[in-house]
Amino acid sequence: MLRPILSAVLLFAALPALAQTSSPTLACRQGDADATRPRVGLALGGGGARGIAHVAVIKELERRHVPIDCIAGTSMGALVGGLYASGMPIDEIETLVLTLDWAATFDDSLTRPERSFRRKRDDDLSLISAKPGFGRQGIKLAPGVLSGESVLLLLQRLTAPVARVGSFDRLPIPYRAVATDINTGQAVVLADGNLAEAMRASMSIPGLFRPMKIGEAILVDGGIADQVPVDVVRAMGADIVIAVDVGTPLSKLDENASVLTYADQLSNFLTFGNTKRSLDSLGARDLLIQPPLGDQVRTADFDKAKEALAIGEQAMIDAGPRLAALSRPSAAVEGATLTATPQRNRDLPVIAFLEIDNQTGYADAVLRALLDVRTGQRLDLDRLERGVQRVYGLNTLDTVTYDIVDKDGRTGLIVHVRAHTYGPTYLETGLSLYSDFSGDFQLNLRAGLLRTPINPFGGEVRVLAQIGSEPALVGEIYQPLDVRGRYFTGLKGGYENPQLNLFDGNGRRLAEYALPSFGAEAYVGREFGDYGAIALALRRRHGEANLLVGSRELPTPDFDIGEAAWTLTFDRLDSFQLPRDGSFFALGQVYSRRSLGADADFVQFNADLIHARAIGVHSGYFGLRYHETLSGQAPYQSLYRLGGVTRLPGYRPNEVATENYALLFGGYTYELGRVLNRPAILGGTIEVADLWNDNQGVDAHRRETHGSVYFGFDSWLGRLLFGYGLRQGGEGTFFLELGRLR
Repeated sequence: MLRPILSAVLLFAALPALAQTSSPTLACRQGDADATRPRVGLALGGGGARGIAHVAVIKELERRHVPIDCIAGTSMGALVGGLYASGMPIDEIETLVLTLDWAATFDDSLTRPERSFRRKRDDDLSLISAKPGFGRQGIKLAPGVLSGESVLLLLQRLTAPVARVGSFDRLPIPYRAVATDINTGQAVVLADGNLAEAMRASMSIPGLFRPMKIGEAILVDGGIADQVPVDVVRAMGADIVIAVDVGTPLSKLDENASVLTYADQLSNFLTFGNTKRSLDSLGARDLLIQPPLGDQVRTADFDKAKEALAIGEQAMIDAGPRLAALSRPSAAVEGATLTATPQRNRDLPVIAFLEIDNQTGYADAVLRALLDVRTGQRLDLDRLERGVQRVYGLNTLDTVTYDIVDKDGRTGLIVHVRAHTYGPTYLETGLSLYSDFSGDFQLNLRAGLLRTPINPFGGEVRVLAQIGSEPALVGEIYQPLDVRGRYFTGLKGGYENPQLNLFDGNGRRLAEYALPSFGAEAYVGREFGDYGAIALALRRRHGEANLLVGSRELPTPDFDIGEAAWTLTFDRLDSFQLPRDGSFFALGQVYSRRSLGADADFVQFNADLIHARAIGVHSGYFGLRYHETLSGQAPYQSLYRLGGVTRLPGYRPNEVATENYALLFGGYTYELGRVLNRPAILGGTIEVADLWNDNQGVDAHRRETHGSVYFGFDSWLGRLLFGYGLRQGGEGTFFLELGRLR
């Protein structure tokens, strides 16, 4: 995946790859007491997943007692080299690359349970997750697919013990990270500052990761300018350079190669030239190691860490005779320090103060409340990361990073919060589609604008238009009332024109109605972290029933809705579209009153519950829906409507209208695989329901059993379902759904 994306940087291929060397002060220093031996420097090249082989190289150097006096790295080489230079034992680094969930690390989105309750409710709108900016110049795209927040948060945790070193010369092993200035094409050698940010900057693949701004420079992947930083290690003072090249060699193509193969080859040109210059500069005393990774481990094959390590180990065996000349076994026996391991300080400091470098529209107090950092106590990385994720979960920020600093004899945190460069107005789009392959087809396209924040407390304004089968134009103002965002209020409303079908008992369509209406809803509520909320609402709406298809004798009345309602919601599902793990429940009541402008007085009780549990690729779930009209008689527009998976899949959506129903369902899903960390599944349900209508004291109960089998994919456009639903004693129906239906 990474190399095709990397091909986008061909726009920069014309830039000169001129290396900027470090200061003339020699950083390389012997790790033992023998000042007479030559200083050995390690130059670790970039290569994505291929760079995991660096771990095997360093491990073998340790085993052979080869000293490492300084390290410079590019991209993945900067990551491995930086961790080792910080004092992290090589065995721990090996465990990290073998056990790390790389897909999650390269995914900046918070898992759904950790999102704020407000952001979870965005799922109700079936909008595409990608939201470009929108301004006077038109659409503004993000500078990269990923902000790199997850990677940076991981690196900050791993390097926390040395976060206050300042100069990288003061690390257990002197270190340099190499990045590229996107405005000059020159290599930038990072020798001090925030170690995690330096490593992250070095691996900022253009088009994939957003650039890192350090000082005044806008930095991208170092491989564009200096893929194997031999010159940087030599400038640090190394007498002997061990260069490790894990780059992808050029392929031999003919005229029949595919367009993707050509793009891949062109992207490799970006690094091939400067790699050759670096390797040509190696002298007779230097050592070049090129693990034969070939096509066995490609740039994006992070799931092949074991293979990369094995190939790296084999390369070191082949280099054995040359390594023997550099070995210092006597120093190891004498207890001299040849590696970084014993020098790593794992004690985290007591945090005396917190400063916010706020480059957003939010108030400092809002960011402080979300971070929830406790001063006067030892730094709790777990707590800090949860706070950083809450701030990043505002979904309007490029990065949230932190520095551990010493100031005036005290240790504290400086948290840097940077807003999206393409906000604060975002273009939102989405669609929903349904077909039963028998003439029932619906398609809705929606687009709108979201502006956030509109004030320091994080208020939002959203306008959304929909065209298609069910045109609509709606808007909403949402306003938190305190710095923690616990209390909120809002107003939403506009024009909606849903379509409802009237079917007979055999599933034949008798009529099709359009129900255009205008109305508004005011609400207040209280959130409980990212777990749930309770809300109170007042609704007023006026509409009419327009008969589109059916007998002219059918009624077409106007209608008025006037309601007060309360809702208590708990939401910790991993996906609202295709849940495989977690729980959800919603309880509430609706009070329709003529005094509020309604056509009729009635009270309805609503309860929905679902619980899912995933074990590997298997997941089981069950749920309960109970909806009852407790008093009065609900008019047609307020009846409960059923149809579809977990709502009686033997019916089409909205095929059944009833005053009351109880529904129990259970299901199973099997994960076929993942596409960019999104699951594709096979699943099925068994559903049992009791439907009844109370009419002048006479209860008419109808009990039904339904089942379904389906293929599902939690796509970027919303939930995709293709399957078959069947009801006992009735005909089945095929269905195709994309996005959420009403």
